[in-house]
Amino acid sequence: MRDLLARVAGSGPKPAQGNVRRDLGGAALAFAAAAVLGNWVEEFTAFEWSLWAVQAILALSLTLVWGYGGIFSLGQAAIYGVGGYTYGFWAINLTDNTGESLTAVLVAVLVGAVFAALLGYFMFYGNVTDVYVAIITLATSLVLFAFVNSTSGRAYRIGDAPFGGYNGMPRIPRITWRLPGGESHELTRTQFFLFCVAAGLLIAVAIRVLSRRPFGRIAVALQHNELRTGLLGYDVRWHKLAVFTIGGAIAAFAGALFAAWGRFMSPPVFSLTPAALVVIWVLVGGRSSVSGAFVGVLVVKGFSSWLGGASGDNEPIVLGVILVLIVLLLPGGIVANLSRLRTWTQSRISLSATRLGTDAEAVDYQLEPSLASPTPEVAQQRARLIATAAVTKRFGGLAAVDAVTLEFPRGVSCLIGPNGAGKSTLLDLLSGRQRPTAGAVMLDGQDLTKREPFLRARGGVGTKLQVASVYESLTVRENLWLACYAMPRDIEEADRRAAGLLEWLDLRDEAEQAAGTLSHGKKQWLEIGMVVSTDPSVVLLDEPTAGMTREETERTANLVRELGEKASVIVVEHDMDFVRQLDAPITVLHMGSMFSQGTFEELSGDDRVIDIYLGAHHSNGSPSDSRGPAPGRPPNAGSAEADGAITAGGSADADA
Repeated sequence: MRDLLARVAGSGPKPAQGNVRRDLGGAALAFAAAAVLGNWVEEFTAFEWSLWAVQAILALSLTLVWGYGGIFSLGQAAIYGVGGYTYGFWAINLTDNTGESLTAVLVAVLVGAVFAALLGYFMFYGNVTDVYVAIITLATSLVLFAFVNSTSGRAYRIGDAPFGGYNGMPRIPRITWRLPGGESHELTRTQFFLFCVAAGLLIAVAIRVLSRRPFGRIAVALQHNELRTGLLGYDVRWHKLAVFTIGGAIAAFAGALFAAWGRFMSPPVFSLTPAALVVIWVLVGGRSSVSGAFVGVLVVKGFSSWLGGASGDNEPIVLGVILVLIVLLLPGGIVANLSRLRTWTQSRISLSATRLGTDAEAVDYQLEPSLASPTPEVAQQRARLIATAAVTKRFGGLAAVDAVTLEFPRGVSCLIGPNGAGKSTLLDLLSGRQRPTAGAVMLDGQDLTKREPFLRARGGVGTKLQVASVYESLTVRENLWLACYAMPRDIEEADRRAAGLLEWLDLRDEAEQAAGTLSHGKKQWLEIGMVVSTDPSVVLLDEPTAGMTREETERTANLVRELGEKASVIVVEHDMDFVRQLDAPITVLHMGSMFSQGTFEELSGDDRVIDIYLGAHHSNGSPSDSRGPAPGRPPNAGSAEADGAITAGGSADADA
C-alpha cells in the first residue's frame, strides 16, 4: 500500500515499477546468498534447509490470507496436505510414463485452489464470522486427519498410489523435469534447495506486487474495516474468497514440494500441530510482512533444532517460550519491530527525513466536476427518490420500525425523534444493513429490499454511519483513494478524484496522517468525503455532527447543503440547531412509527412534538402547560429535562 502515497501525491516516476525492481533486486540478492551457502554446506544440510524453504512458502500463504486479507485460517496446513497427497497420486501414476513430475506440481496447485475455493465459498457466502472461520478451517483439518487415517485398506488407492492410512504414502517421486524429446533429470538435493528458495522468493515478490495493486489494497481494507468496504460498493465475500483461494494455491504448492522432499506423506500433516505451527511462524516473523514468513521459519526452526535436542522432545517447550517472548516483547513480530527501529534511527540521524511520497511533485488540485454544484437540471437527473412502503423491523416482540411509509424528496430531508424512535434502524433498512421483517424499500420504483449493501452502494446509495467508519490505520489519502476507486475501477481516475476530495474537505494538510489520528470532526468529514466519492444519488447521514464543536457543526451544515444540491440526502440528527441550519423538511419518528412532518418552524411550535421529547408533564408537572419553546429556540434545545434526547454530542439510537 505504501506506493499509493507517492502515486496520488504527484506525477513523478512510476513508483509501482520502482518498487517491483527493488523487490526483484532484493530477491535476486537473497537467492545469490542461498546459492553460495547451498553449494558451500554439505548436501544433507542443504536438504534440511529445503524443508525450511518449503515451510516458508506455507507461511507465505497465511501471510496473504491473514496478514493482508484479515482471514484467520487454521486450515493452511490442511490444504498443504491436500497438495502433498495430490502430488503423490499424480507423480506415482504418471512420472514413469511422462518422465517429469512438474505436471504433478501444477495439478496439486489446481486441486488445492479448488479445495480452498469450495471451503471458502461455504464460509464467506454463508456469512460465517471470523471466529467461526478459524473453527471451521481447524475442523476441516481434523476431519481430513481422521479420514486419511482410516484409509489403510487396499480399496483406498488411486491407480498405483495407495492412501496408506496411518502408514502413509511411500515412494513418491522427487521433482524431475524433461525437455520435449530429451532425457529426464531429477533435481539433486542442492538443486532442489535452490528451486524451493527461488519459488519462495518469487511468491513473496508476487504477494508484494499484488498488495500494491487495487486487489491487494481492497484486501487490506477488508482487514481494517469490512463494513465500510461493503458500504463503498465492494463485494466483500468475493474478495475474501479470492484471497483465500490464492492462499490455498500457495499452500498446496508448498505441500507438493514437501511430498517431493520427503518422498512420503502421512496423516499427521492434517493434525493440530502443523496447523498451529504455521500460525506461530507468521506471528514470530510478523503477519503483515512477506519477509516475516522467512524470518519466522528461520527463527523457530533454528532455535528448535538448536535447543530442541536430538530427539526433539524439547521442541514444544522451545516453541512455547519463543511465542510467549514474541507476544510480550515484540508484538507485531520481529520484522515489524526491526522496521520501527530503523525508522526511529533514521529520524534521529536526519530530522529532515520525510515520509514516502512527500518528495513527489504536487498536483494542481481540481475539484472533481461531479462533486461541484450542478445545474438544477443535472441535479434533477442525478438525485433519485428513495421510499419505504409499510416497512417494519421487529427484534423479537419489539417493533423498532412499525409500518413506516415515507417518500424522501430530492434535496435534504431530516429524521428526528427521541432515543428509541427507530431513526437509525430505518436508515439501516435503507442502506441494506438490516432486512425488513415486512414491507419494502424502493429506489425510483425499483425494489431494493433484498439487495445486499454493496449492491445498493453500486446503485447509488451512500451511507455514513452513526460512529465514524473509516480505515483508521490507513492514511487519509488511502481512505479516499479506496472510496474513489470503488466505482470507476480506474487507478488514475481514483488518484485524481482523491486529490480533489482532499481539497474539498480541507484535509490536504492531513493527507498523509493515519485517519485514526484525526480530530473527531475531521474524521466525520472524511467519512462524508468517502461517501461522496462513490458519486451517490442518495446519501444517508446518521448523526453527522455528533461530538462536534459549534464551528465544526456549521461547516458540516454547509457540506450537507452542498450535497443536497446534487443528491437526495437523508439526515438523522439530535442536534436541533444543526437541523434548523439545514432548513429542510423534517419527519418525526416516535416509537417506530411516523409521528409528524413539517418544517422546523411548524414542528418547533407543535406541543405534541415537545411532549414526545420532554414528556407530557414537562413543565412543573402540569399537563396544561403548553407554552412551547421560546422564539427561535428549538424543542428541548439545551434543556436538561431532555433526558439526553438532544445533546451536543448526539446519542446512540436504542432501536433494538
